[in-house]
Amino acid sequence: MAAVSVCLPAQEKEKAATSYSVETNRFGANWFISGGLGAQMYFGDNDGKLDFGKRLAPALDIAVGKWFTPGIGLRIAYNGLQAKGATLLEDDAYVKGGVMSNGYYKQKWNIANFHADVMLNLTNMFCGYKEDRLYSFIPYAGAGWVHSWTKPTDDNIGFNLGLINRFRLSSALDFNVEMRSLFMKNTLAGENKEAMLGLTVGVTYKFKKRGWNAVPTVPMVPESQLNDMRDRVNALKGENESLKRDLVEARNKKPEVIVKKEAGLVPRLVVVFNIGKSNISKREYMNIEAMAKGIKENPGKVFTITGYADKGTGSAEYNMKLSKKRAEAVRDLMVNEFGVPASQLKVDYKGGVGNMFYDDAKLSRVAIVEE
Repeated sequence: MAAVSVCLPAQEKEKAATSYSVETNRFGANWFISGGLGAQMYFGDNDGKLDFGKRLAPALDIAVGKWFTPGIGLRIAYNGLQAKGATLLEDDAYVKGGVMSNGYYKQKWNIANFHADVMLNLTNMFCGYKEDRLYSFIPYAGAGWVHSWTKPTDDNIGFNLGLINRFRLSSALDFNVEMRSLFMKNTLAGENKEAMLGLTVGVTYKFKKRGWNAVPTVPMVPESQLNDMRDRVNALKGENESLKRDLVEARNKKPEVIVKKEAGLVPRLVVVFNIGKSNISKREYMNIEAMAKGIKENPGKVFTITGYADKGTGSAEYNMKLSKKRAEAVRDLMVNEFGVPASQLKVDYKGGVGNMFYDDAKLSRVAIVEE
């Protein structure tokens, strides 16, 4: 509830910045080391027999850990230095000094608490991750091994609960105020259940790589734009089907031979090609064979084979190369297949041109043979 109360005012100011997803980092990212100094107080059988100030003992905290997400982390920690208590028995463990006015003897011993904790950054979990947030509310819980360094040494299993108040100093450093508690059985300085409360202040250094990368959000597309896109796709599909039908018709269409008759001349020959092709279909052979026969009957004449392409298809450079290949294909067929002397043939090419015949682009994909 405290974490939520801290977040609520910020939600009005941050809004989009405080509630987005982040990408999971590699194992080597978001590691930290922290240390702190403060005081701790032991609670045992006779903890009320000492004045409050005399029960306080120095405390040292050291921890190393990693954040796996902005809200969940693990750490291994050491808490310790000293603990103070009271006993009725002069020869009891850890007795230091004489008897007090109330008949109890002071106890003091060195203690170490080694433990592993699960940390929950409730500020990030409730308010959304924000890299430069000033304050974070981080409770934790864990368990470990408690050891008394003072003879007679003793060991115990400890359970830890605590709260880290984290204040951001920079991208690499945080200032911490940590409140912690330790619960044990009766194996250190008492016969009943024992506990230790502590308060320390310190700093945390965050190793590189630090922080988290936001997962970019994809904006919602309005339904009206989706409908426009669907209409455009359907229109393109219709145009594609129409082009497929035109292509089939062009392939099946009988080639037209347009001749220009002049007295004593061989009629002009028009060879039609499929779109993007320079190979000659077999159906053109009979017309080319007839033209070749006429050329051989006029050995003193030279004929020009001119290649063309449809400028509406392909780039200008591509169409220039294609028109040349078409003219050369007709020449090579006449020479190699029908025996026309190469000296009677000349090759020319014009590249991409507009509709040459009957306003039909398909009839611009030709090679023309004429005197």
